[in-house]
Amino acid sequence: MPFFKHLDENADITDITFYDRKRLGPLDKASQRIMRGPSPFSSAEKEIMAAYVSGLNACQFCHGSHKAVAQQFGVKPETIEQLVADVDTAPIAEKLKPVFHYLKKLTLSPSKLVQADADRVRAAGWSDEALYHAILIGSLFNFYNRLLDGHGIKGNTQIYQFGGAHLHKNGYGVPWFIGLIKGLLRKNKLKRLEAMKQASN
Repeated sequence: MPFFKHLDENADITDITFYDRKRLGPLDKASQRIMRGPSPFSSAEKEIMAAYVSGLNACQFCHGSHKAVAQQFGVKPETIEQLVADVDTAPIAEKLKPVFHYLKKLTLSPSKLVQADADRVRAAGWSDEALYHAILIGSLFNFYNRLLDGHGIKGNTQIYQFGGAHLHKNGYGVPWFIGLIKGLLRKNKLKRLEAMKQASN
């Protein structure tokens, strides 16, 4: 269970960001631009990166959720698990492997990044823009991982599938009037989660 009284077992990232729109609302626009804006990486590749970073951090909620989003884009869940276990033997394009090595170091030992790490990404054929985008994704999800785990939100299979389908279809943007209808949205979410739970039984 989460560590705060206003959160429960069905809580997700929106229950944190909706609770404090003044501070956290701008994250929605930033996330949309980073994860769905023009980029050298496809949306599927970005979601693999999100799930990968979250897996390295053992963030149960973000790893499960973004693995579900990646699956919506046609990525096999085992691909992400294999990446977390060993980048070099994972079934991804060779060109992407230096990028994931960079993300691993950025996540687990950022102060140890050196010029050679960036040079390996460039040597694989990626531009400075691509490296910059990978850094943005890695940094964003290291932040989100801490935000979710700091609140004690872990989620479950239904929540991951629900969130994955939503992010795949709608992206990360949230309308300005979200604060006015968050109660209605939560009721709808709980209703759909219950339906998903019943269907899986």
